[in-house]
Amino acid sequence: MAVWMLASWVSVMGVSNTAQAQTAIETSQAGANARIDVLGSPFSEPPGTAASQSRILVYRGADSLGLKGATGVFVNGQYHTSLVAGGYSQLCIEPGALEIGARQMRIGRTAKDIYDSLTATRLLAGQSQYFAVYEDATRPVLKPVPAAQALQELAATRLQMHTVSRVTKAQDCLSAPAPVATPAMVPAMPQQFALSGDALFAFGRSDAEGMTSQGLAVIDQLVSRIRSDYANINHIHVIGHADPLGSPAGNQRLSAERADTVRRYIERVSQISARITSEGRGSRQLVERSCGSVQSAAVIACNQPNRRVVVEVVGQRRTDGGGK
Repeated sequence: MAVWMLASWVSVMGVSNTAQAQTAIETSQAGANARIDVLGSPFSEPPGTAASQSRILVYRGADSLGLKGATGVFVNGQYHTSLVAGGYSQLCIEPGALEIGARQMRIGRTAKDIYDSLTATRLLAGQSQYFAVYEDATRPVLKPVPAAQALQELAATRLQMHTVSRVTKAQDCLSAPAPVATPAMVPAMPQQFALSGDALFAFGRSDAEGMTSQGLAVIDQLVSRIRSDYANINHIHVIGHADPLGSPAGNQRLSAERADTVRRYIERVSQISARITSEGRGSRQLVERSCGSVQSAAVIACNQPNRRVVVEVVGQRRTDGGGK
C-alpha cells in the first residue's frame, strides 16, 4: 500500500486530544480495507540502544493537536513515516550527522516541495534521541525533547501503523545490556542566548565564509560563558530566525542554514561533548511586528531584532556563580 495514503485517510479523523485519538478509521472501501488500523499498541519504553547504533523516536502529542492531517517525517531526505495525533514511530540507524524534516500533508492540498521545518543534529552512538511534533503558526516543527520529558509524553501515544519507511540506512534495533538503575533527574529548563544575525553574518550570507570576525568573536565569548556557567551540559539547540522580507521559503532556508552554520562552528571550537542540534523557524516568530511590509532602508533597520540566532542550553549550572 502506498506510503502516502495515510495522509488522505487522516483527514476524516476527529481528534480533540491525545487521549481520544482514534486508533482506526472507516473508509469508503469494501472488504478488508473498510476499516484501517492507524495506531497500534501503546508505547513502552525501549531497552537501551546498542553501542553501534543510534535510536530516533518521533511522536505527536498534545502540542500538535491544531495541525490538520498527518505530519510526514523525513530522515536525511528519505520518507520515514506519517504521524497522526497520538502516534509515535522509532528508527535505528548508524551514528553520525542527521537531518530530520517535517511536512504537513492533507487531502485535497497540493503536495509541497519543501519541508515546513528542518532540524539538523548529530546522532551519538548508543543513545536514543527524541523529537516531538510541535505546532508553530499552523506548521509542524520537530523539536528535540529531553528524555525525561519525552518518555512522560510518549506514555499517552500509540505505535503509528500503515506507513512504510523508505530510509535505506535503517537497521533492526539492537538492545544494549540493561544499565544499573540510577536516581531520576529532573530536566532543567533551557537557558536562552539571543545573538544578532546582522553581527554574525554578512548581509544575505549564511555559510561559514560569510561569518563576520565580530560574529566569530561573539560565539567564542558565548562558548566560554557556557563552559564557565555549566558544570554539566546535556544539550545545546541552535534556532535561526529571519525577518519577514522576502519569500517564506527563502526565509526558512536562510534561517535553517544560519542555525546550522552556527551549530557546526560551536561543535568545532567548543570541545563540548553534549548533543548539539539546530533548526530554522523562518519568519514565523517575530519579535518586532510594526516595521511595515514595503522594503526600504528604514524597514530593514527596523527588522534587525527579527534577524537573530538563539542558542538554548540545557544542563546543570554551577551553584557558585561560575568559574573554576
